Amino acid sequence: MAAVTLLVGLAVGYAVGHGQGRGTAAAPDKPATPTGQAQGAVGSETIVAVAPSASTGFSVPALTEDPGTCSVQAGRNLELGIPVTKRSGETVLLESVKPVPLVSGILKVLTWRWDPCGFDHDGIVPDKVELGPGETTWVTAVVRPLIACPAPAPLQFQVTYSVNSQQRTFNLPGFPDLSAVHYSGCPPPAA
Repeated sequence: MAAVTLLVGLAVGYAVGHGQGRGTAAAPDKPATPTGQAQGAVGSETIVAVAPSASTGFSVPALTEDPGTCSVQAGRNLELGIPVTKRSGETVLLESVKPVPLVSGILKVLTWRWDPCGFDHDGIVPDKVELGPGETTWVTAVVRPLIACPAPAPLQFQVTYSVNSQQRTFNLPGFPDLSAVHYSGCPPPAA
């Protein structure tokens, strides 16, 4: 019975959250499309469910990775970012991110930040971000390719967040194919 309730809750939460929050995901004072933006696949959201609420018994989607990514080359480094939107009714505290290359020897992760590609706010970037319902933020990984041109390998984002002081960790798909990212001296990404 609990499994059926969980599945119904996921389906209802997905249906409610799936139609909301479409459009450009950038902070109001920033351009809608960061320099060098590469579009992701339309409709390629990832939904992560929060534990069922004691009052409703339904599971509500917590966060989604919205369509669209950003990529900017800064010297030999690449900045690779994704928009993350809060879908459930509770506020979450985004605590940390670990960019995870799924193929070794392709790139080295240097750092990450809560900001779109190409923006560093003079080095003043928050350590943690609080997201309320419907709010969006960007997370960007700064990486150094270890090969001449990015290869067809994925880069995921492992996000640690808390809801009501309960910490959770989950993976977002991020960049399923790094060969689709523009890097100087490399052939243009296939359309």
